[in-house]
Amino acid sequence: MVSSVRNVIVFLVDGMRPDGLRLAHTPFMDEVLDRGSYTFDARSVMPTTTLPCHTSLFFSIPPDIHGIRGNVWQPLPTPIPGLFDLIHQQGLSVASFYNWEPLRDLSRPESLAASCFLKDVPDDGGQTDRDVSAFALSWLQSHEWAFSFVYMHNTDKTGHRYGWMSDDYLSAISNADGCIQRICRILSEDTVVIITSDHGGHDKTHHSDQKEDMTIPLMMYGPSIPRGREIHDQVSIMDIAPTVIRFLGLEKPEGWMGKAISL
Repeated sequence: MVSSVRNVIVFLVDGMRPDGLRLAHTPFMDEVLDRGSYTFDARSVMPTTTLPCHTSLFFSIPPDIHGIRGNVWQPLPTPIPGLFDLIHQQGLSVASFYNWEPLRDLSRPESLAASCFLKDVPDDGGQTDRDVSAFALSWLQSHEWAFSFVYMHNTDKTGHRYGWMSDDYLSAISNADGCIQRICRILSEDTVVIITSDHGGHDKTHHSDQKEDMTIPLMMYGPSIPRGREIHDQVSIMDIAPTVIRFLGLEKPEGWMGKAISL
């Protein structure tokens, strides 16, 4: 499985609840369910806040260890290589495309071959998600790369404004589905695609340990990934980084607490 994978891309739709994904019009992610493996019961971390969740994803440790409890970055108390840095240190090219600026600190200086930040605009109907995805598509199809991360903020922003599970929220998930589809259509067949979220939400907020906030979807397809298979093992957001490096044939570093997802 690992030897046939050339690159891995992770799409993260901020605030996407699994039941929201299933209710929204998402023809591409519906297709992914048939093409690959998935779970609608993966777990985030507490606090279910964007930067702590992303730090746990990229460094494979819980907030109790990395110490980030809010949306302001601070250096980790114990130096642990992050996903971007680890792959870069192996001489491989990595890139990040995002529209929420605090994510800039997930990589160390000089680690990224490409980094694109676009400031999100309130109530723009998902245009900034479409714009940042268009930048990603342009770069990915014209460069060699091993790992890329594409983040879309609009679903979370819409949940805060109109409420999780509102019609506007479901439309934001549909918009993200179209963005992901446009990029995936140009990817080579030896690419592993992972689609997930950082947390869910309820009413017009999140940050709690209730199920609606803690439960996230995760789906993936690519070489040797079983088709149409639901993953029944418990999956954590901290398992994503170990899974990415396993696909790339790299060793999990000391200090990472997640495990590669069994397929």
